[in-house]
Amino acid sequence: MKPKSAYKVMAAVFVVLLVIISFIAVFISNNLNSSDDFDSVMYMGVGQVYEYPKENDKMRFRSYDKNVVSVDKDGIITAVNKGSVKIAAGLKRIYVHVIDAPQSVELNEGAFSMGVGEEFLLSPHVPDSEFNTDFKYSVNGDEAITIDKSGKITAVAAGKVTVTVSTYNDCTASCDIVVGNAPEEISFDASSKTIYMGTTGKLFIKMAAGSASKSTTIQSDNEEVLTVNSKCEITPVAAGTANVIATTYNGKTASCTVTVSDKPYYIRTDLDENKPMIAFTFDDGPNAESTGRILDAFEANNASATFFIVGNRTDRDANADCVRRMVEKGFQLGNHTYDHMHYGSDVVVEDITKCSDVLNEISGQRPSAFRPTGGYLSDIIRTNCDGPIILWSVDTEDWKKRDGEKICDRILESARDGDIVLMHDIYESTADAIERVIPKLMEEGYQIVNVAELAYYKGKTLENGMVYHSIR
Repeated sequence: MKPKSAYKVMAAVFVVLLVIISFIAVFISNNLNSSDDFDSVMYMGVGQVYEYPKENDKMRFRSYDKNVVSVDKDGIITAVNKGSVKIAAGLKRIYVHVIDAPQSVELNEGAFSMGVGEEFLLSPHVPDSEFNTDFKYSVNGDEAITIDKSGKITAVAAGKVTVTVSTYNDCTASCDIVVGNAPEEISFDASSKTIYMGTTGKLFIKMAAGSASKSTTIQSDNEEVLTVNSKCEITPVAAGTANVIATTYNGKTASCTVTVSDKPYYIRTDLDENKPMIAFTFDDGPNAESTGRILDAFEANNASATFFIVGNRTDRDANADCVRRMVEKGFQLGNHTYDHMHYGSDVVVEDITKCSDVLNEISGQRPSAFRPTGGYLSDIIRTNCDGPIILWSVDTEDWKKRDGEKICDRILESARDGDIVLMHDIYESTADAIERVIPKLMEEGYQIVNVAELAYYKGKTLENGMVYHSIR
């Protein structure tokens, strides 16, 4: 090879090497300046001073831009101006973002309870900011907890305390903590529950007074049927059965079997379980003239009721039409025996079954509740009623007064959340009262419901043959 050609080859190789070295340098520089490749990322406020924990006396510190952050030989980091900078702390690399000083600080919870031996991490945060260092904690009250620099609380004894968190520039927030005993056992408010598609439900955990467990986990063992959140709110997904299981921080458990099914025609899905409810019930009908007016009033106000029907009264076509209308519009049917001729121990099985058969023949629906004539019970009734036995907590005595205004006043004075009101839809005066009282109760915030809805939204399962006067 001629010397001149050799020089050309060497020059070309040199150029290629320079290009490769430049590419590597750019790659390394880009990666060194990416916060993704650093050992940690910190957000500090302007003027904040933070002491980085030294691992040993030989550990050295360096800031790559002292106009943004300065750091001394002892690891004292000072945020000087807004910006971002790399810091070396021994072999570790820290990416520091300096942002505006906090204007306020908040805690994730304002008040809570926990059990002795339980741990919980407070999570202070500065609104609309990534500030995340150098929070200070103080405790006032009983010697019920300990708290470390990271905000981890350990409950050590029963008592009450207030924990205050503060930022470097004296923004503060507080929370109240009650420490109870470790629970010895827990349970749900029901061992089994039915929830209908299209609605949501809630379970409640019970434990002995003075006990607490903040870190109770809630889970469904079949999320294809239902899901549950940390507040024990359950949401049906598909028909079937699932167990909801609660476990406290110290390993105590509770279980509730939840059945998901299609809702019956008389349950509405748009009610608010947090608002008060009153269930209206009517005996001895139907009577087309007065019952029709009552149905009109309920429908006009998007309300519902339970009608305890006397079977032989449906022999009249207009009365049978009322029953069909009740089912069509979502009112609950109840059984009040076939002819209202027998009371208490004189009631026979046929008095009950014949009424149920007649209602099913007329409307395609069997009654889902039973009310004994006169309120008198017997073993025959309890065994054969084929539904919960619904009595009452508010007796309007509308059969005696026959005065719509007085009946209305009695309801307004007496009825409260969870009450079951007894009325009779065979009187025009009862229709007068209903037309007056429903709008007034709704103005007071009440939801007017049937008995099944009252039970469902109160989280109570009504059992066949069991007696209920109210549902709270």
